[in-house]
Amino acid sequence: MAGSLRDLRYAIRSLRKEPRFAFVAVFALALGIGASTVVFSVFYNLLFNAIAAKDAGRLVVPVVQDLQKPGYAGYDYQLWINWADLEYLRENNQLFENLVGSHSGIAAVQYGARMYQLENGHVSPDAFDFYGVAPVLGRGIVAEDGKPGAPPVFVMSYRTWKGEFGGETGIVGKNFVIEGEPTTLIGVMPERFHGFGVTQEFWAPVGEKQRSAEAERRAYVNVLGRVKRGVTFAAASAEVDGLVRRLAAMHPDSDDYPKKFTARVVAANEYLMGPSGAATVFNSKIDLKSILYDLLGAALLLLLIACSNVANLLLARTTAREKEMAVRLALGASRWQIARHLLMECLLLALCACAAGSVVAWVAMKAVDATIHQKAWAHMSGEAVVGLNGPVLLFAEGITLLTTVVCGLVPALRATRRDLQPQLVGSGKGAGGRVQHRKVRAVLVIGQVALSVVLLIEAGLMTRSLYKLTHIDLGFNAKNILVAAFAPSRKNDQLPDRAVMASPEGHARFQRAVEKIRQVPGVASVAVSNTIPGYGPSGGPRVAVRGETRDVEAGMDECDENCLEALEMRLIAGRWLSRAEVQTRQFAAVVNERLAHALFRESNPVGKQLEVKGFKNRFNHSTANLPENAVFEIVGVVGDTKNAGPQAPVLPMAFIPPMITGDFILQVRTTVDPGSMMHAVQEAVWSVDRGEVFWVLGPLAESLEQHTYLTPEFGVSLSGPLAGIALLLVVVGVFSVMAYTVSLQTQEIGVRMALGAQQREILKMVLRSGMVLIVAGIAMGLCASYGLTRFLASQIWGISATDPWTFGAVVALVMMTGLAACFLPARRAACVDPLVALRYE
Repeated sequence: MAGSLRDLRYAIRSLRKEPRFAFVAVFALALGIGASTVVFSVFYNLLFNAIAAKDAGRLVVPVVQDLQKPGYAGYDYQLWINWADLEYLRENNQLFENLVGSHSGIAAVQYGARMYQLENGHVSPDAFDFYGVAPVLGRGIVAEDGKPGAPPVFVMSYRTWKGEFGGETGIVGKNFVIEGEPTTLIGVMPERFHGFGVTQEFWAPVGEKQRSAEAERRAYVNVLGRVKRGVTFAAASAEVDGLVRRLAAMHPDSDDYPKKFTARVVAANEYLMGPSGAATVFNSKIDLKSILYDLLGAALLLLLIACSNVANLLLARTTAREKEMAVRLALGASRWQIARHLLMECLLLALCACAAGSVVAWVAMKAVDATIHQKAWAHMSGEAVVGLNGPVLLFAEGITLLTTVVCGLVPALRATRRDLQPQLVGSGKGAGGRVQHRKVRAVLVIGQVALSVVLLIEAGLMTRSLYKLTHIDLGFNAKNILVAAFAPSRKNDQLPDRAVMASPEGHARFQRAVEKIRQVPGVASVAVSNTIPGYGPSGGPRVAVRGETRDVEAGMDECDENCLEALEMRLIAGRWLSRAEVQTRQFAAVVNERLAHALFRESNPVGKQLEVKGFKNRFNHSTANLPENAVFEIVGVVGDTKNAGPQAPVLPMAFIPPMITGDFILQVRTTVDPGSMMHAVQEAVWSVDRGEVFWVLGPLAESLEQHTYLTPEFGVSLSGPLAGIALLLVVVGVFSVMAYTVSLQTQEIGVRMALGAQQREILKMVLRSGMVLIVAGIAMGLCASYGLTRFLASQIWGISATDPWTFGAVVALVMMTGLAACFLPARRAACVDPLVALRYE
C-alpha cells in the first residue's frame, strides 16, 4: 500500500510538471468518450429501445410489400384492413398472443363551455392491456369498456392534458362531449406514450356495435401484434402471409391488396425507425435507421481518433523520457519499479479522462435528449428515453483505459531493455528520439488525418444535401401559409364524409366558413384547392390535346380564383381562373410548364383544348352532370410547382375549377406567424357551425419540415459536431506532436543555426515535416472516403456520393487547419537562440 501511494504521489508530480501534456491528453480523451458515448446511446435507444410497451421485443407490425414495385420503401407498408378482417386474423392465427387495431380521426370535443378540436385514436378495447403502459392519472382502457352497454370513456395524452387543459389535476372522471356524445375521461397517459400514433390527443375504445358499423363503411385500421414466446419472426411472417392471402382471396374485387404481394412481420422498433416508419422522408429512401448506422460508424472513427491522438502524445513523451529512465536504471531502480510508476501515471491520466468524459457525456446527453424530444422531432424518437447507456459508457472508457496503458507503458518498458550507455552519454532529451518511435508517431498522425477526412466528407455530404433539399424551388411561397381541411362530422370514421362535403348543403356551409376565415385579423387571403401544396396531386387521369392520340398522365388540382395570389405562383402565359369560372364550374384549365411542354412542345397552349379521359370517374362524388371525357379550354400557364414531394421531379399538372368532389383544403396566407392563427381559424369555423370539424393541419412550412427536412436535419445535427470534434482533435494532435518533435530536436536546430541556417529555412523544414504527414493523411482519407461514401448514397439527395465540391472543401479545410497546427511549433523552432539550444537538455 505504501509503495502504491508513493507511486501515486510520483505520478501526480510528474503530470503536474507537464500540465499541457496532461490537459491535452485528458481533453482529447474526454471529447472522444463523451461524443462517442452520446452517439452510441442515441443509436441504442432509438434503434432498439424506442418502444415502451411490455415485452417490446416481441411486438411486431404486419406489413405488405407490392412485388410489382420492388425496391422502394413506400410500398412496404403497414397492413391496413377493416375491423371484420382484423377479427378474422385474431381468430385464425396460432402464433400470436394478440392482435389489435387502431385508426386516427379528428373530433370536436366540448369541455364545459369551451370547444376543442382534437385528433383521436380509436382502438380495440383490449389494446391498452395489450400495450401494457400504465397511465399517470386514472386508469387505461380495458376490454370491458368495449362491451355492449358500457358507458363511453376515453383516455387523454399527456401533451393535450398539459397544453389544452393546463394539467388540471381533477380532470379524471369529468364528462366531455365528443361528437355530441357525453363521454367520461378515465385516464391520462405518460408524456412519451405514442403507442397508437404520436399525433393522437386522445383514445377511445371501439365497441362491437361500432366495429360492425365501421366494417360496413369500410373503415380501416392499422394492425399491431405480439408473437408468442419462442416464436420466431420468420414463422410469424409465414403465418401472416398465408392469412393475408386468404383475406385477399375473400375480397377478389377489392383493391385493398396489390395484385402480387407478400406479407410479413417486422419488429415494431425496426418498423418505427425503418424506411416505412415515422421518420422516413416523403417519397424518398432517406430513413432514420440508415442514418443511425452511419452515425454509429462515425462515432467509432471519432473514438479511434481520440485514442490514436493520446497514443501519439504518449509515444512522444516516452521518447523524451528515455534518458530519465536510463538514469533511474543506472542508479539502481528495477524495471518493475519503473513499470509501476509508469502504470500509475497512465492509470491516473486515463481515470481523469474517464471522469471528464463521463461529465461531457452526461451534459451532452441532456441536451440531445431535450433536442430529440422537442416538438419538431418528437415523432422520430418514439417512446425512447434517450439517456446515457451504462454498458456503452463503460465500453468507451475501457477502450480509453486500455489504449492509455498500452501506449504509455509498453514503449517505455521496451526502452528500459536497451543498452543504457548511448542514453547516458547522449545529449538532449531522448538523444534525438528513436527512429522507430518517430515512424509510429508519423503513422498515427496520418491515420488521424485520414479518419478526420472521412468524417468531414460524410458530414459535408449530408450538410450539402440538406442545403440542396431546403433550397429547392417549390414553385410557390410556403412561408406564412396555414393549411386546413374541411372535414364535416363523420363520427368514428377516420376519413371525411365526401358525400356530405359534396352536397349543396355542405358546399354552402363551407363557403360561409371560408368567408368567416377571411374576416379574421391577420388573414391576408384564403385559397381553396383539393391538395396540400408540394405533396399532390402526384397522379391523375390521362390527358391529351383534343383530336390527338398522344397522351400523358396529369394531376388535376381543383382550385379557386385565389390560389395564384395566395401561393404566389408564377404566371407564365395567359391568366388564372376567374371567379366566374370557379363559381359556375366552367371547363377552363391552367396547366403547368411540364404539361405544356409534354403536349405542346414549344407552341403556346393558351386557347387550345385539353381532353381529360375518364373524367367522370375521377369526380364520382360530384352532384354535377359530368361527361365521361371532359374537354377544358386552357386559359393560362404557370410555373412548375412541386407536387410529389420537394425532392421528386415535377409531374404534369392542370388546375381546374372545383368540381365538388368533397376534397376541400384551404391555404390561408397570414400576415403574422401562421401557427398563432390556428385557434382563431377554428373559432371562425365554429361561429358558422359549433359542431363542425375543421382539420387545421398547421403551417405549411412545418409540414415541409416534418415530412421532408426533419430526418436529414437529424443526421446533420449529429454528424456535424462529430466531424468538428474530429478536426479539433487532429489539430490538437498535430500541434502537440509537432511541439514535442521540435522540443526533441532543439539541439539539432541550434547546431543548424550555428552553422548558418536561416530562420526561414528552419521554418520551412518544420512546416515541411508536418505538412508531409497531413498531405499523406488527406490522400489516404480521400481514397477511403471514395470507397465508403457509397454506403451514404441512399441518405443524400441532389448530389453524388463523390461530390467534388465537398471533397475539395474538405481538403482545403484540413490543409488550412493542419498548416495552422504546424505553424506555431515551426515558428518557435525558427526563433531558437543557437547558444541556448546548444546547452539544451
